[in-house]
Amino acid sequence: MDGHLMGLITLTMGLPLACNKENQEDKMPLLDTADTLKDTLLVFVEMVGGQLNPATGVKEGGITVNAVRPHSCAHRSPATASGWDDCLHWRAMTPHTAPIVFKPQGLLESLLAGLQRIALQMLIKPVFSPRFSIRFQRRWLQALARLTLPVPRSVSITPGTVGGVSGEWVRSRKVDAAVTPAGTLLYLHGGAYCIGSPVTHRALTARLALASGLPVFVLDYRLAPEHPYPAAMDDALAAFAALAADGPVTIGGDSAGGGLALAAALALRDAGGATPASLLLLSPLADAVMPDPVPTPPPGEAMLSVPWALACTGFYRGTHAFTEPGISPIRGDLRGLPPTLIQAGTDELLHDQALALHEALQSAGVTSRCEITQGRWHVFQLHGGVLKSADEAITRLVSFMHAHLPRAREGVPEHEVVILGAGMSGLCMAIQLQQAGIHNVVLLEKQAGLGGTWWDNTYPGAHVDVPAPAYSFSFAPNPRWTRRFASAPEIQTYMRELAERHGITARIRFNTQLSEASFDEATGQWTLTTGNAESMRSRFFVCSAGPLSQPRWPEIPGLDEFQGRRLHSARWDATCPLKGQRVAVIGTGSTASQIVPPVAAQAAHLQVFQRTANWVMPRIDRPYTAVDRWLAQSGLYNRMVRWSWVQVLEWGRRGFDEGTLARKGMLKTAAAHRLKQVPDEDLRTRLTPTYPLGCKRIIYSNDFYRALSQPHVELVTQGIERITPHGVQTIDGRERPVDVLICATGFDVAHMLSSIKVTGLHGQTLSARWQAGPEAYHGITVAGFPNFFLMLGPNTATGHTSTLLYIEPGVQHAIACMKAVRRGGQRWIDVRPDVMTTHNQRLQARLGGSVWSQCRSWYRLESGRVIALFPGFTREYVNAVKTVDLNDYTLG
Repeated sequence: MDGHLMGLITLTMGLPLACNKENQEDKMPLLDTADTLKDTLLVFVEMVGGQLNPATGVKEGGITVNAVRPHSCAHRSPATASGWDDCLHWRAMTPHTAPIVFKPQGLLESLLAGLQRIALQMLIKPVFSPRFSIRFQRRWLQALARLTLPVPRSVSITPGTVGGVSGEWVRSRKVDAAVTPAGTLLYLHGGAYCIGSPVTHRALTARLALASGLPVFVLDYRLAPEHPYPAAMDDALAAFAALAADGPVTIGGDSAGGGLALAAALALRDAGGATPASLLLLSPLADAVMPDPVPTPPPGEAMLSVPWALACTGFYRGTHAFTEPGISPIRGDLRGLPPTLIQAGTDELLHDQALALHEALQSAGVTSRCEITQGRWHVFQLHGGVLKSADEAITRLVSFMHAHLPRAREGVPEHEVVILGAGMSGLCMAIQLQQAGIHNVVLLEKQAGLGGTWWDNTYPGAHVDVPAPAYSFSFAPNPRWTRRFASAPEIQTYMRELAERHGITARIRFNTQLSEASFDEATGQWTLTTGNAESMRSRFFVCSAGPLSQPRWPEIPGLDEFQGRRLHSARWDATCPLKGQRVAVIGTGSTASQIVPPVAAQAAHLQVFQRTANWVMPRIDRPYTAVDRWLAQSGLYNRMVRWSWVQVLEWGRRGFDEGTLARKGMLKTAAAHRLKQVPDEDLRTRLTPTYPLGCKRIIYSNDFYRALSQPHVELVTQGIERITPHGVQTIDGRERPVDVLICATGFDVAHMLSSIKVTGLHGQTLSARWQAGPEAYHGITVAGFPNFFLMLGPNTATGHTSTLLYIEPGVQHAIACMKAVRRGGQRWIDVRPDVMTTHNQRLQARLGGSVWSQCRSWYRLESGRVIALFPGFTREYVNAVKTVDLNDYTLG
């Protein structure tokens, strides 16, 4: 708690500052007196007013529009009205991405943020006043920084000189030089060009160095009023030139330092030499021209005011105009700048400038990402270590920086880890790798968006069949679930927000199909080839495609001859009309139980083809209220709820064992549920399973039976002989007319990864290794395939609980293996064949006498071998994989 108390008086730098007391009369006008009204109108058009939308962090009503002249049309004469209109039309037609809004979560976060804001308003804001000289303000901030801003001990700070300019090097003591890509972050501190120093920003720069693993050089550039423009610019350019001689450089900066970083990038582009790999701009002061009328600071503004900004930028500009691109870089030609990440808060004076800069960059064709954090003030990232929202913002800065560092050898991109699939396990792996300090990571996703199986399964009624609190990661609870059993869109939203919050989205290559992966024993690297013949190398290859990734169509004669609309549940076409149609659904498993009720509500006639009746239990569902979501803001409450549901689900696992109290209770519940919801005795008989409870996945539904009991819905239990061009013919010879055929037939688990040629040691392919069926050690590693890791591999699925409980320990096991390779200076790690064989023999011995061996299901092969499920309880699996026994592996 001491760290939190110290953080309460953390000073936030990067402020537009007050003028020197002795020079109050030297205040600059809003525009240089030489500027004409015509020039002013061409430079900017400002509309202020309106209300701040708390949901988006963007002003509405009086939207601030910086009508900076479109740079693609800079050759046009501003005096030509038609030319100007054409430029505006061009900008309107350019596709832009909207700012991404982050809402901090948690009651503790809210409390700490409130205390931080009060501390800033008490300790910082009164000092930034014309009553105090700049010299005093510099000393005050320097003293507060040394007294109240603890620097993590895992960084080293040493004075240095780069390009003849002094500063300090900030380096992580935990850097692994073997995997950290060459590169440097040149950081330009804020302070309205008048105050600030490397010391005052150590709380931020130290965490950037720790999170990125890159050396950070914090420039102690010359300050105004002693050294007006272009002194700071000259220092930044000199330092960049020296650093760029040794490798790629990213430039970052906050407030005035952010504006300086942007201005330096413009100058470097114009010089025609090396340019930054990317720009990181935190609440950048990109425009020194103040609008008229002057905007009112937002209610939550903790430090900044317009008079301070105007006075200090006046000191900095010296004899130059405010509109000079070196002083107001947003007014320069922004074309050709590197990828740029902008971060700001809603409760700061420069919020609108961040939005305007993002718009201007995109209009100039620059890759720009703008992140707005609700309820946060100017350069809130300085409060990392105290505020989770600040830590997450720093993580996204680092992720963006790493995503744009050049990594290639002989023209082939090189990565430390390539992850196949951007579903739940892929996201978990990427986030945990980041936490482990491994940043050279890329995710390959064949679909156009992230989500994995939740991207594929968009059929009506899709939802998770375990309580939502258990279907969120332990490190990322979701306080915004609206129901106990979350819908597919809600889950996808959770995943998208998780990826954005941790900066993973920038690392994903969408629409990328992997076709081949081959391991080179000599180099210890995988060479991966995509469907469009692009190649990349990677030290480690993680397959997070999971078992539910390849749709399985039923093997029924005539399926391809059907002339109506044919859908698969995992390739749903939302444009297909169902209302008033004759619809057939093949399958009555978990997916079909979710599809049938909403389809029955639209179809004129629905036929459901059942091969085997399934066990159906009531789904104890309910909507979450505002009180639930308020309580869920508490981390302790979230952990308690998640733990409680996990225990309930584990109790359900006992229901798979004969003679247990849990099994007796589940059998009675299922029978009562069927009796209550299916009044027709004949239908109820046909819906009564003949195999043991638990042999197939149990269905949890409150509306499946009711849908089957409707008069226009028919349950067909006769076998299907063939599909005709216009319907389905059953073995009794009857042809049933169908307009839309829905195949809810699941996934091809037996042929996992069959679409990719994976080649390991001695030319052995994974398909040959798995000829008798998929198998792995703990479902994670496969003998003969070094540095290759599976997520949710063979025998890691569950019939009773959340798969996330198996994903997290599996991820940690894989990362521990990677660390063992890196720590020992080895090239690769491979599980011993005898260890994997013994492990799977024991698994199959247990599974052979289990309930899962007593019927046909996607859990097992035709041979009877169960390849999908783990036979024990979750705790057993977690304990088995939480520690890597290197005696089970070979290091090469």
